Amino acid sequence: MIEHPWTRETRDLGPPIEWRFSFELEASPEELWPILIDTDRLDRAMRLPLIAYAEQDGLLRGASRVLGYAFQWTELPWAWVAEKEMRALRVYDNGIATHLSIAFFLAPSGAGGTRLDLRFAWYLRSALSRPLVALGERHARGVYQRALARLDRQIAEDRPRHVLLARRPPALGREVKQRLADMREALRRDGVRGAVVDALFRHVECADDTELRRIRALPLARRWRIDERELVIACLYATRAGLLHLGWDLICPHCRGVRQRARVLGEVPPRLTCAACAVEFSTDAPQAIEVTFQVNPSIREVEPRVHCLAEASAKEHIKVQQPLDPGERRTVETRLSPGRYRVRVVGEPRHRLLDVDQRSTVDEVTLRGGDTASALAGPSPAVTLVNEGQERRTFVIEDVRWADDALRPAALFDLQEFRDLFAFEYLAGDVQIQVGEQTILFSDIVGSTRFYERRGDARAFAAVKRHFHEVHAAVRSSRGVVVKTMGDAVMAAFRDPGDALQAAFALQERFHPDRSDLGLRLRISLNRGSCLAVNLNKGIDYFGRTVNLAAKLQGFAGAGQILFPASFRDDPRARQALEAQKIPVQELTLDLPFLDEPLDVCRLDTHRDQATPAIRARPARSRRAGLH
Repeated sequence: MIEHPWTRETRDLGPPIEWRFSFELEASPEELWPILIDTDRLDRAMRLPLIAYAEQDGLLRGASRVLGYAFQWTELPWAWVAEKEMRALRVYDNGIATHLSIAFFLAPSGAGGTRLDLRFAWYLRSALSRPLVALGERHARGVYQRALARLDRQIAEDRPRHVLLARRPPALGREVKQRLADMREALRRDGVRGAVVDALFRHVECADDTELRRIRALPLARRWRIDERELVIACLYATRAGLLHLGWDLICPHCRGVRQRARVLGEVPPRLTCAACAVEFSTDAPQAIEVTFQVNPSIREVEPRVHCLAEASAKEHIKVQQPLDPGERRTVETRLSPGRYRVRVVGEPRHRLLDVDQRSTVDEVTLRGGDTASALAGPSPAVTLVNEGQERRTFVIEDVRWADDALRPAALFDLQEFRDLFAFEYLAGDVQIQVGEQTILFSDIVGSTRFYERRGDARAFAAVKRHFHEVHAAVRSSRGVVVKTMGDAVMAAFRDPGDALQAAFALQERFHPDRSDLGLRLRISLNRGSCLAVNLNKGIDYFGRTVNLAAKLQGFAGAGQILFPASFRDDPRARQALEAQKIPVQELTLDLPFLDEPLDVCRLDTHRDQATPAIRARPARSRRAGLH
C-alpha cells in the first residue's frame, strides 16, 4: 500500500475524519476491478447525485447538488495500480469539507475472493460539521454494501461484464419500434449479414447508457465474435439509415483523452490544444483520430450526465498512474501480466518501453522521467518511480495494445462502402492524415486514342464506362477501394499487397485479348509504402512518394502486363499471391530521372502469347532469382 499521493495538498489541514469500510467478496480482484473503477456505473447503482464536469484552465471542475445544496470542486488526476488500488482527491470550493480523499484497496482473500477496503478522509472546514459527517457514514456503508452484494452476486451468476450493475433500458414507443424494424430491413437489403444486424440493433436497444455514449466498433466485434470489418460496414449503413451518428474523435497524444468530437471530417482542424496537458498537437499523427458512433437521439436518448468521473475506467489501458512531487521516489507493487508496456510522463513526448516476460527473473525495475531505454521484468514486478524534476509529474504505465481498440480514419478510407455512402466527406485543405502502409494500384487503358477513333465516341464512351464498372467490381471483391479515376485510368488502394495482386490478376483476366465485346486492354502498376490522406478536388485522396512512383511505373507496362518494384515481392503476402499464379517474372532495371539510384522492377506478362513491347530498361542487377 503506497503513501497518500497528495501529501502536499493535505499536510497542513490537520487530521481528517475517516470512514473505513471493509467487505469480503467472493469475486476475484481481476473480476471486480473493471467494475469498481467504473465509478460512474457504481455510484449510479448506489443512487448518488449526478455530477457535471467541465475543464477550466486545464483543471477538471466538478459540480453537484446534495439535499438542495450546490457544491463545486476541483478534481485532481486520479492515482491507481490496476487490480490493487485506486485513489482520488477533491478540493472543494464550498461545503462542509475543504478536501475529500477517496481510496479503494483490493487484496486476494480466501479461495479466490477479495478483501475490499474503502477509505474516505474528510478534511472539515469546521469541527461543527463532525456530527453531520458521522451521520453520513452509516448511510454510505449501507449503500456500498448493497451495491457490492449485487455486483458479487451477478459475477457469481457468470453474467457478462457489460451487464454488471447495468440499468434497465428505457421502453421504446411504437413509432420508434417501427422505425427500427424498417432500418433492420434496409440494412439486410444492403447486404449486411443478419447476425451482424441483430447484434447491432440489440446493442442499441438494450445496452446501458454508459456503453452507448461512445460506441467503439472494434471491441464490440471482438466481444460479439463477429468480423470487425463486417461490423464497421454495418455501422456505416446504420448511420445512413438514421440509427447512428458517425463522429471523428480527436485524441491528445499525451493523456489519450478525447479533446474534441468533429461531426464531419471537414471539421477536423490541423492542430488542437489539450489544456489539461498544456500542449498543442497535430491531428496528422497516426493515433490522433478515432472514429466512433453514437445513437441517434430520436431513437434513444442517451444521458450525457454522469455520476462520477470514472477516470480509471475511461483509461483502462493505463495499468499504473501515479502523481509524484518533485524529488519523490515511490515503489508500487503491480499486477502487470506478460506483454509490452509504455512508460511515460503525462504531457511529455518521450517514453520508454517495459517488456514483461514470463521467463524473466527480474522482479523490480526503476523508472525515471525522461528515460528512453527499454526495460525488462518478470510478471507483477515492483516498480520504483523517480521524479527528478522540479514540478509534480504524473507517471503512467500503459498497455501498448490500447491502440488496437481504436477505429482509425484509414480503416474507413480503405472501405469502398465508406467512399460510396459518405462521398460528401472531405478533409480541410490544410489537414493531412497518415493512413499507414498502402498498396497503390494504377490501371490504364492501352491505346485509348486509337480505340476512340476506331469505335467512335458514343460506342467508345459506353465501353469505357462499362470498363470502370468492372474495375470497381474487381477492386471491391479484393477488399480494395477506388480512390479516384483520371481520364481512362483508375487509382485504387489496398491494405494487403496480396489483395492488390489478386485484383491486378483479376483485371487482366477480365480484359483478356480474346474478349471481343469491349476490345479494351489494361496495363497495371503497383507500389507499396506509407501514404497521406489529403484533400484534392473536395475528396479523400492519397498522396506521397508511394503514389507518385506507382503512377510513374505505369508508363513502363504494356497491354496485359503488371509492373512493380522488385522489393514489393519481399512481402510474404505478395509472394504467396505470385506463387499461386505461376507466371514467370521478368526482372529489369529502370533508370528513372526522379530517382537517385536505378530501380529494380518486376514485370509480369499475364497474356504470354502476346508480343511484349520494348521499354527503356536493362536486365536486373545481381539479386536472387525470380519466381518461376
